[in-house]
Amino acid sequence: MPRILVVDDERPVYTALRLRLAREYELTFASRPSEALRLLADGPFDLCIVDIQMPEMDGLTFIKQAAGVDEDLGFVVLTAFDTDENLRRAIPLQVYEFLGKPLPERGRFEAQLPEWIDRTRARREGRKLIGQASAVSRDLDSARLEREVELVASECARDALLQTAGLLSTINAHLASATSYMGERIKLDATASHLWRGMEEARKAAEAAVVVAETFFASSYGSRDSSPALVATGVRHAANIASRLERIADSNKLVDVAPMDDSLPIRGLSGIEFLLALVPAIEAALQTAPANSTIRITSETLPRLDAVTEGSRGKPYYWINRRMAVTSQPGIMLSISTGGPAMERGHAEAWLDGDASPLANVSTRGLVRAVRKGRGLLGVTVRPHGDFFRLVLILPT
Repeated sequence: MPRILVVDDERPVYTALRLRLAREYELTFASRPSEALRLLADGPFDLCIVDIQMPEMDGLTFIKQAAGVDEDLGFVVLTAFDTDENLRRAIPLQVYEFLGKPLPERGRFEAQLPEWIDRTRARREGRKLIGQASAVSRDLDSARLEREVELVASECARDALLQTAGLLSTINAHLASATSYMGERIKLDATASHLWRGMEEARKAAEAAVVVAETFFASSYGSRDSSPALVATGVRHAANIASRLERIADSNKLVDVAPMDDSLPIRGLSGIEFLLALVPAIEAALQTAPANSTIRITSETLPRLDAVTEGSRGKPYYWINRRMAVTSQPGIMLSISTGGPAMERGHAEAWLDGDASPLANVSTRGLVRAVRKGRGLLGVTVRPHGDFFRLVLILPT
Protein backbone atom coordinates (compact mmCIF):
# COMPACT_ATOMS: atom_id res chain seq x y z
CA MET A 1 0.00 0.00 0.00
CA PRO A 2 1.47 3.42 -0.94
CA ARG A 3 2.68 5.50 2.02
CA ILE A 4 1.85 9.20 2.29
CA LEU A 5 3.26 11.56 4.91
CA VAL A 6 1.05 14.58 5.72
CA VAL A 7 2.73 17.54 7.44
CA ASP A 8 0.17 20.09 8.62
CA ASP A 9 -0.62 21.69 11.97
CA GLU A 10 -4.35 21.95 11.23
CA ARG A 11 -6.41 19.06 12.62
CA PRO A 12 -9.27 19.43 10.08
CA VAL A 13 -6.83 18.65 7.26
CA TYR A 14 -5.93 15.34 8.99
CA THR A 15 -9.57 14.43 9.30
CA ALA A 16 -10.43 15.27 5.71
CA LEU A 17 -7.51 13.34 4.25
CA ARG A 18 -8.12 10.30 6.44
CA LEU A 19 -11.78 10.13 5.37
CA ARG A 20 -10.87 10.43 1.70
CA LEU A 21 -7.65 8.35 1.45
CA ALA A 22 -7.24 5.93 4.35
CA ARG A 23 -8.89 3.04 2.49
CA GLU A 24 -6.30 2.97 -0.31
CA TYR A 25 -3.24 4.62 1.22
CA GLU A 26 -1.21 4.30 4.41
CA LEU A 27 -1.33 7.78 5.94
CA THR A 28 1.10 9.12 8.54
CA PHE A 29 0.48 12.53 10.08
CA ALA A 30 2.92 14.99 11.65
CA SER A 31 1.83 18.32 13.10
CA ARG A 32 5.41 19.66 13.34
CA PRO A 33 8.14 19.68 10.66
CA SER A 34 10.75 18.38 13.13
CA GLU A 35 8.56 15.34 13.83
CA ALA A 36 8.12 14.80 10.09
CA LEU A 37 11.90 14.84 9.52
CA ARG A 38 12.31 12.07 12.11
CA LEU A 39 9.61 10.03 10.39
CA LEU A 40 11.35 10.43 7.02
CA ALA A 41 14.59 9.12 8.51
CA ASP A 42 12.82 5.95 9.70
CA GLY A 43 11.48 4.76 6.35
CA PRO A 44 10.64 5.74 2.78
CA PHE A 45 7.35 7.38 1.84
CA ASP A 46 5.86 7.59 -1.65
CA LEU A 47 4.55 11.14 -1.31
CA CYS A 48 4.58 14.02 1.16
CA ILE A 49 1.73 16.54 1.45
CA VAL A 50 2.95 19.73 3.16
CA ASP A 51 1.31 22.89 4.43
CA ILE A 52 3.07 26.19 3.74
CA GLN A 53 2.28 28.05 6.97
CA MET A 54 3.53 26.16 10.07
CA PRO A 55 4.93 27.39 13.41
CA GLU A 56 8.45 25.86 13.38
CA MET A 57 9.31 26.55 9.76
CA ASP A 58 7.42 27.17 6.56
CA GLY A 59 6.63 24.29 4.22
CA LEU A 60 9.23 25.13 1.57
CA THR A 61 12.01 25.31 4.15
CA PHE A 62 10.86 21.92 5.43
CA ILE A 63 10.94 20.49 1.88
CA LYS A 64 14.51 21.69 1.43
CA GLN A 65 15.58 19.95 4.66
CA ALA A 66 13.51 16.84 3.87
CA ALA A 67 15.30 16.50 0.51
CA GLY A 68 18.52 16.06 2.48
CA VAL A 69 16.93 13.08 4.24
CA ASP A 70 15.19 11.55 1.19
CA GLU A 71 16.29 13.11 -2.10
CA ASP A 72 13.82 11.08 -4.18
CA LEU A 73 10.64 12.01 -2.30
CA GLY A 74 8.11 14.18 -4.13
CA PHE A 75 5.97 16.84 -2.46
CA VAL A 76 2.51 18.35 -2.90
CA VAL A 77 2.07 21.74 -1.24
CA LEU A 78 -1.17 22.81 0.45
CA THR A 79 -1.51 26.53 0.87
CA ALA A 80 -3.95 29.39 1.17
CA PHE A 81 -1.08 31.73 0.17
CA ASP A 82 -0.22 30.78 -3.41
CA THR A 83 2.19 33.68 -4.07
CA ASP A 84 4.74 34.28 -6.80
CA GLU A 85 7.47 34.19 -4.16
CA ASN A 86 6.43 30.69 -3.05
CA LEU A 87 6.38 29.51 -6.66
CA ARG A 88 9.87 30.92 -7.22
CA ARG A 89 11.23 29.20 -4.12
CA ALA A 90 9.66 25.89 -5.18
CA ILE A 91 11.36 25.78 -8.61
CA PRO A 92 14.57 23.96 -7.46
CA LEU A 93 12.59 21.64 -5.19
CA GLN A 94 10.83 18.36 -5.96
CA VAL A 95 7.34 19.91 -5.79
CA TYR A 96 4.74 18.23 -7.99
CA GLU A 97 1.83 20.58 -7.39
CA PHE A 98 0.50 23.54 -5.40
CA LEU A 99 -3.04 22.94 -4.11
CA GLY A 100 -5.17 25.59 -2.50
CA LYS A 101 -7.02 25.09 0.76
CA PRO A 102 -9.52 23.68 1.37
CA LEU A 103 -8.71 20.43 -0.46
CA PRO A 104 -9.66 20.19 -4.15
CA GLU A 105 -12.74 18.27 -5.18
CA ARG A 106 -12.55 14.55 -4.57
CA GLY A 107 -12.33 13.28 -8.14
CA ARG A 108 -9.53 15.54 -9.36
CA PHE A 109 -7.33 15.20 -6.28
CA GLU A 110 -7.64 11.42 -5.93
CA ALA A 111 -7.02 10.95 -9.66
CA GLN A 112 -3.66 12.72 -9.45
CA LEU A 113 -2.29 10.75 -6.48
CA PRO A 114 -1.21 7.61 -8.42
CA GLU A 115 0.75 9.73 -10.90
CA TRP A 116 2.59 11.59 -8.14
CA ILE A 117 3.39 8.35 -6.33
CA ASP A 118 4.65 6.75 -9.56
CA ARG A 119 6.96 9.72 -10.13
CA THR A 120 8.57 9.25 -6.71
CA ARG A 121 8.93 5.51 -7.21
CA ALA A 122 10.41 6.04 -10.68
CA ARG A 123 13.03 8.37 -9.19
CA ARG A 124 13.91 5.76 -6.56
CA GLU A 125 14.19 3.02 -9.17
CA GLY A 126 16.29 5.23 -11.43
CA ARG A 127 18.69 6.04 -8.62
CA LYS A 128 18.89 2.36 -7.70
CA LEU A 129 19.71 1.41 -11.29
CA ILE A 130 22.38 4.12 -11.44
CA GLY A 131 23.92 2.73 -8.25
CA GLN A 132 23.83 -0.80 -9.62
CA ALA A 133 25.38 0.35 -12.88
CA SER A 134 28.15 2.07 -10.94
CA ALA A 135 28.76 -1.08 -8.91
CA VAL A 136 28.83 -3.19 -12.07
CA SER A 137 31.24 -0.73 -13.66
CA ARG A 138 33.52 -0.90 -10.63
CA ASP A 139 33.40 -4.71 -10.69
CA LEU A 140 34.19 -4.73 -14.40
CA ASP A 141 37.11 -2.38 -13.90
CA SER A 142 38.37 -4.52 -11.03
CA ALA A 143 37.99 -7.72 -13.04
CA ARG A 144 39.68 -6.15 -16.04
CA LEU A 145 42.59 -4.96 -13.91
CA GLU A 146 42.85 -8.35 -12.22
CA ARG A 147 42.89 -10.09 -15.57
CA GLU A 148 45.53 -7.76 -16.97
CA VAL A 149 47.75 -8.29 -13.92
CA GLU A 150 47.32 -12.06 -14.13
CA LEU A 151 47.96 -12.02 -17.85
CA VAL A 152 51.09 -9.92 -17.61
CA ALA A 153 52.42 -11.98 -14.72
CA SER A 154 51.73 -15.31 -16.41
CA GLU A 155 53.11 -14.15 -19.76
CA CYS A 156 56.26 -12.82 -18.06
CA ALA A 157 56.68 -16.13 -16.24
CA ARG A 158 56.07 -18.01 -19.46
CA ASP A 159 58.66 -15.93 -21.33
CA ALA A 160 61.18 -16.39 -18.53
CA LEU A 161 60.62 -20.14 -18.52
CA LEU A 162 60.94 -20.24 -22.30
CA GLN A 163 64.28 -18.44 -22.12
CA THR A 164 65.36 -20.75 -19.30
CA ALA A 165 64.41 -23.77 -21.37
CA GLY A 166 66.58 -22.50 -24.23
CA LEU A 167 69.52 -21.93 -21.91
CA LEU A 168 69.09 -25.38 -20.37
CA SER A 169 69.09 -26.95 -23.81
CA THR A 170 72.39 -25.19 -24.59
CA ILE A 171 73.89 -26.24 -21.24
CA ASN A 172 72.75 -29.79 -21.81
CA ALA A 173 74.39 -29.86 -25.24
CA HIS A 174 77.71 -28.57 -23.84
CA LEU A 175 77.60 -31.04 -20.96
CA ALA A 176 76.87 -33.91 -23.34
CA SER A 177 79.91 -32.94 -25.46
CA ALA A 178 82.12 -32.54 -22.39
CA THR A 179 81.12 -35.84 -20.82
CA SER A 180 81.75 -37.62 -24.11
CA TYR A 181 85.23 -36.07 -24.28
CA MET A 182 85.90 -36.90 -20.63
CA GLY A 183 84.80 -40.48 -21.21
CA GLU A 184 87.64 -40.84 -23.72
CA ARG A 185 90.16 -39.19 -21.37
CA ILE A 186 89.29 -41.59 -18.53
CA LYS A 187 90.75 -44.39 -20.59
CA LEU A 188 94.12 -42.59 -20.43
CA ASP A 189 93.80 -41.00 -16.96
CA ALA A 190 91.77 -42.89 -14.32
CA THR A 191 92.06 -39.95 -11.86
CA ALA A 192 89.60 -37.99 -14.01
CA SER A 193 86.76 -40.45 -13.34
CA HIS A 194 85.32 -38.42 -10.42
CA LEU A 195 85.21 -35.32 -12.62
CA TRP A 196 83.44 -37.30 -15.33
CA ARG A 197 80.84 -38.60 -12.86
CA GLY A 198 80.09 -35.07 -11.64
CA MET A 199 79.67 -33.79 -15.18
CA GLU A 200 77.43 -36.75 -16.05
CA GLU A 201 75.15 -35.99 -13.08
CA ALA A 202 74.99 -32.34 -14.14
CA ARG A 203 74.10 -33.43 -17.70
CA LYS A 204 71.27 -35.65 -16.42
CA ALA A 205 69.90 -32.82 -14.23
CA ALA A 206 69.96 -30.38 -17.17
CA GLU A 207 68.23 -32.94 -19.38
CA ALA A 208 65.51 -33.44 -16.74
CA ALA A 209 65.01 -29.66 -16.50
CA VAL A 210 64.56 -29.47 -20.28
CA VAL A 211 61.89 -32.19 -20.07
CA VAL A 212 60.07 -30.28 -17.32
CA ALA A 213 60.07 -27.06 -19.36
CA GLU A 214 58.90 -28.82 -22.52
CA THR A 215 56.16 -30.56 -20.55
CA PHE A 216 54.89 -27.20 -19.29
CA PHE A 217 54.51 -25.82 -22.80
CA ALA A 218 52.62 -28.95 -23.82
CA SER A 219 50.38 -28.81 -20.73
CA SER A 220 47.01 -27.20 -20.05
CA TYR A 221 48.76 -24.08 -18.71
CA GLY A 222 51.15 -23.49 -21.61
CA SER A 223 48.80 -20.93 -23.16
CA ARG A 224 46.78 -19.13 -20.50
CA ASP A 225 43.67 -18.49 -22.58
CA SER A 226 43.50 -21.38 -25.01
CA SER A 227 45.09 -24.48 -23.48
CA PRO A 228 42.41 -27.05 -22.57
CA ALA A 229 41.20 -27.85 -19.08
CA LEU A 230 42.15 -31.49 -18.49
CA VAL A 231 40.40 -33.09 -15.55
CA ALA A 232 43.09 -35.21 -13.90
CA THR A 233 45.84 -32.62 -14.46
CA GLY A 234 43.73 -29.78 -13.09
CA VAL A 235 42.54 -31.69 -10.02
CA ARG A 236 46.03 -32.93 -9.18
CA HIS A 237 47.61 -29.49 -9.46
CA ALA A 238 44.75 -27.81 -7.57
CA ALA A 239 45.03 -30.33 -4.74
CA ASN A 240 48.77 -29.63 -4.42
CA ILE A 241 48.25 -25.86 -4.41
CA ALA A 242 45.37 -25.96 -1.89
CA SER A 243 47.34 -28.32 0.35
CA ARG A 244 50.27 -25.89 0.44
CA LEU A 245 47.99 -22.89 1.07
CA GLU A 246 46.22 -24.63 3.93
CA ARG A 247 49.39 -26.23 5.39
CA ILE A 248 47.66 -29.56 5.81
CA ALA A 249 50.69 -31.17 7.41
CA ASP A 250 50.06 -29.01 10.50
CA SER A 251 46.60 -30.56 11.00
CA ASN A 252 47.40 -34.02 9.63
CA LYS A 253 44.84 -33.81 6.84
CA LEU A 254 45.09 -35.80 3.62
CA VAL A 255 43.74 -35.11 0.14
CA ASP A 256 42.86 -38.36 -1.62
CA VAL A 257 42.32 -37.97 -5.38
CA ALA A 258 40.65 -40.90 -7.14
CA PRO A 259 41.91 -41.91 -10.63
CA MET A 260 40.38 -39.72 -13.34
CA ASP A 261 40.21 -39.61 -17.12
CA ASP A 262 42.52 -36.94 -18.51
CA SER A 263 41.58 -37.41 -22.16
CA LEU A 264 38.31 -35.45 -22.07
CA PRO A 265 38.63 -31.63 -21.77
CA ILE A 266 36.11 -29.38 -20.01
CA ARG A 267 34.13 -27.33 -22.49
CA GLY A 268 34.44 -23.55 -22.43
CA LEU A 269 37.26 -23.29 -19.88
CA SER A 270 41.01 -22.97 -20.19
CA GLY A 271 43.37 -24.89 -17.95
CA ILE A 272 44.03 -21.80 -15.84
CA GLU A 273 40.32 -21.08 -15.37
CA PHE A 274 39.68 -24.68 -14.36
CA LEU A 275 42.54 -24.48 -11.85
CA LEU A 276 41.23 -21.21 -10.38
CA ALA A 277 37.85 -22.89 -9.86
CA LEU A 278 39.21 -26.01 -8.19
CA VAL A 279 41.64 -24.44 -5.70
CA PRO A 280 39.01 -22.55 -3.61
CA ALA A 281 36.68 -25.57 -3.69
CA ILE A 282 39.39 -27.80 -2.22
CA GLU A 283 40.47 -25.05 0.21
CA ALA A 284 36.90 -24.85 1.55
CA ALA A 285 36.85 -28.60 2.12
CA LEU A 286 40.22 -28.48 3.88
CA GLN A 287 39.05 -25.72 6.20
CA THR A 288 35.81 -27.55 7.00
CA ALA A 289 37.40 -30.97 7.57
CA PRO A 290 38.39 -31.88 11.14
CA ALA A 291 42.00 -32.61 12.00
CA ASN A 292 43.35 -36.08 11.18
CA SER A 293 40.81 -36.59 8.40
CA THR A 294 40.75 -37.15 4.64
CA ILE A 295 39.28 -35.02 1.86
CA ARG A 296 38.19 -37.22 -1.02
CA ILE A 297 37.95 -35.99 -4.60
CA THR A 298 36.12 -38.21 -7.06
CA SER A 299 34.68 -37.85 -10.54
CA GLU A 300 31.62 -39.22 -12.32
CA THR A 301 30.65 -38.89 -15.98
CA LEU A 302 27.07 -37.77 -16.56
CA PRO A 303 24.83 -38.33 -19.59
CA ARG A 304 23.22 -34.95 -18.78
CA LEU A 305 24.22 -32.21 -16.38
CA ASP A 306 20.85 -32.33 -14.61
CA ALA A 307 21.25 -36.04 -13.79
CA VAL A 308 22.33 -34.99 -10.29
CA THR A 309 20.00 -32.07 -9.63
CA GLU A 310 16.73 -33.89 -10.32
CA GLY A 311 14.85 -35.81 -7.62
CA SER A 312 16.12 -36.79 -4.20
CA ARG A 313 19.75 -36.86 -5.32
CA GLY A 314 19.87 -33.10 -5.68
CA LYS A 315 17.90 -32.31 -2.52
CA PRO A 316 20.83 -31.99 -0.06
CA TYR A 317 22.43 -29.23 -2.12
CA TYR A 318 22.16 -25.49 -2.51
CA TRP A 319 22.61 -24.97 -6.27
CA ILE A 320 23.82 -22.01 -8.26
CA ASN A 321 23.55 -21.33 -12.01
CA ARG A 322 20.71 -23.82 -12.56
CA ARG A 323 18.90 -21.51 -14.96
CA MET A 324 21.92 -20.85 -17.17
CA ALA A 325 23.44 -24.34 -17.17
CA VAL A 326 23.38 -26.41 -20.37
CA THR A 327 21.64 -29.22 -18.53
CA SER A 328 20.93 -31.25 -21.66
CA GLN A 329 24.67 -31.69 -22.35
CA PRO A 330 26.84 -34.56 -21.11
CA GLY A 331 29.39 -33.65 -18.51
CA ILE A 332 31.48 -34.60 -15.54
CA MET A 333 30.82 -34.19 -11.82
CA LEU A 334 33.72 -33.56 -9.48
CA SER A 335 32.81 -34.30 -5.88
CA ILE A 336 34.88 -32.93 -2.98
CA SER A 337 33.81 -34.49 0.33
CA THR A 338 34.92 -34.28 3.96
CA GLY A 339 33.76 -35.51 7.33
CA GLY A 340 33.10 -31.91 8.38
CA PRO A 341 29.56 -30.60 8.92
CA ALA A 342 27.29 -29.36 6.14
CA MET A 343 26.85 -25.59 5.89
CA GLU A 344 23.81 -23.60 6.87
CA ARG A 345 22.00 -22.46 3.73
CA GLY A 346 22.46 -18.79 4.59
CA HIS A 347 26.19 -19.34 5.10
CA ALA A 348 26.48 -21.14 1.75
CA GLU A 349 24.65 -18.32 -0.05
CA ALA A 350 26.81 -15.67 1.62
CA TRP A 351 30.02 -17.53 0.84
CA LEU A 352 29.21 -17.97 -2.85
CA ASP A 353 28.06 -14.33 -3.07
CA GLY A 354 31.39 -13.18 -1.67
CA ASP A 355 29.91 -11.95 1.62
CA ALA A 356 30.86 -12.71 5.20
CA SER A 357 30.56 -16.35 6.20
CA PRO A 358 32.53 -19.00 8.12
CA LEU A 359 34.60 -19.44 4.92
CA ALA A 360 34.95 -15.73 4.16
CA ASN A 361 38.74 -16.02 3.72
CA VAL A 362 38.28 -18.48 0.82
CA SER A 363 37.42 -16.40 -2.24
CA THR A 364 34.89 -18.03 -4.57
CA ARG A 365 35.43 -15.55 -7.42
CA GLY A 366 37.26 -18.02 -9.66
CA LEU A 367 34.90 -20.86 -8.77
CA VAL A 368 31.68 -18.98 -9.49
CA ARG A 369 33.15 -17.37 -12.61
CA ALA A 370 34.13 -20.77 -14.05
CA VAL A 371 30.70 -22.25 -13.33
CA ARG A 372 28.96 -19.39 -15.11
CA LYS A 373 31.36 -19.18 -18.03
CA GLY A 374 31.35 -22.96 -18.53
CA ARG A 375 27.54 -22.99 -18.09
CA GLY A 376 27.79 -25.66 -15.46
CA LEU A 377 26.41 -26.21 -11.97
CA LEU A 378 27.74 -25.87 -8.46
CA GLY A 379 26.17 -27.51 -5.43
CA VAL A 380 27.02 -27.32 -1.72
CA THR A 381 25.35 -29.56 0.86
CA VAL A 382 23.23 -27.61 3.34
CA ARG A 383 21.40 -28.45 6.54
CA PRO A 384 19.06 -30.09 7.36
CA HIS A 385 19.17 -32.10 4.14
CA GLY A 386 22.92 -32.81 4.20
CA ASP A 387 24.91 -34.17 7.14
CA PHE A 388 28.47 -33.56 5.97
CA PHE A 389 30.34 -31.12 3.74
CA ARG A 390 30.33 -31.91 0.07
CA LEU A 391 30.85 -29.63 -2.89
CA VAL A 392 30.01 -30.83 -6.41
CA LEU A 393 31.26 -29.06 -9.51
CA ILE A 394 29.39 -30.14 -12.65
CA LEU A 395 30.73 -28.99 -16.01
CA PRO A 396 29.95 -29.89 -19.64
CA THR A 397 32.47 -31.96 -21.58
